[in-house]
Amino acid sequence: MKVKVTLPENNSDITLLQFQKYEKLTRKKGLTSNEFSKRAVSIFSNLKYNDLQGVKLSDFTDIVEQITNALNTEVDFTDRFFLDGVEYGFIPNLNDITTAEYVDLVEYDTKPETLNKVMSILFRRIESEDVFGNYSIINYTGTKETSQIMLQMPMNIVNGALVFFSSLSRELRIAIQKYTQKEIRRVQKQQDTLKNGVGTQQL
Repeated sequence: MKVKVTLPENNSDITLLQFQKYEKLTRKKGLTSNEFSKRAVSIFSNLKYNDLQGVKLSDFTDIVEQITNALNTEVDFTDRFFLDGVEYGFIPNLNDITTAEYVDLVEYDTKPETLNKVMSILFRRIESEDVFGNYSIINYTGTKETSQIMLQMPMNIVNGALVFFSSLSRELRIAIQKYTQKEIRRVQKQQDTLKNGVGTQQL
């Protein structure tokens, strides 16, 4: 019986959930190269692990190569996308990021297992748009409602966002560090002034 095989042509055909399963597979110990390849193919195709036993070696090699190429496709940053009929947009201005958003981003980091939560912070439903294409997104209320939805995000959107965010987050961290150091110096100066003032009064 012939089976029609569905394979990703690039990483826009790969979901975040599939990537998370694959990344978890890469950390699994004790697998032979053949076992690893078959499990990977099962993740990214409609074929079950046991069905791969009857696949010709030449066909199996081609399947593995196509999946590898799809995973390694280069992508550009995309600030908005549709998922299940809903349009999501990247945070329009990271300089205006809220404390809650920043704290959660730092907590989740960019670990593969929490990427769906990171994406639910960076991308939220677009609620309005002006004639120039500028949009606003809904306020951040946590990741509980949308983190599961983001598991179906295409990986080209995820990867593009991570590259874009990583460069901006470095700038953001530097800015916050500078602000924090400035505040520490200001508070220290105030404390020194108070101490000096108290000392003068005692004299």
